[in-house]
Amino acid sequence: MTDDEFYAFMDSTFAELEQKQVALSESYGLGNGAGRWWFDQATGKLQFFDAADQLEAEADVINIGSYSAQGNSWKWAWSNETVLPALRERAAKLKELEDLTGIALFGLDHVFEIGDEAMAWELTAMAVHFLGALGCYKAPSSTDNGPATFLAIMSIKPLS
Repeated sequence: MTDDEFYAFMDSTFAELEQKQVALSESYGLGNGAGRWWFDQATGKLQFFDAADQLEAEADVINIGSYSAQGNSWKWAWSNETVLPALRERAAKLKELEDLTGIALFGLDHVFEIGDEAMAWELTAMAVHFLGALGCYKAPSSTDNGPATFLAIMSIKPLS
């Protein structure tokens, strides 16, 4: 891709992600902050609970990567040793974005600096598009100043 083609790709995938996020919010209430979530790496399932702690929906996900606001850094899930091997394998397809775009950062297997959280969302948008995902969930860290994990929602079903 030329630079102009890449920026057009990035812009179109970001607009697509915004639409997908609205659809997930309207259909499943994602992003309304009313309940809690739980991600089980062993099963690759992301669960959403309502304010009464009842399981509302369950999603199959692919871990895209993690963003640390503290260092404005990104790490792809496929290269992250804290991600279980089966999930790293599912995320490995994202390395193909390097060949598609000609942009080396899609193949970096170490933590690298990015501009800010907006760029994390741009990387996520391209990944969601490439994977054919329904959207994504930004899972906050369980610790202060820890990284947020971006999960591509591949399928989701209501359970209540």
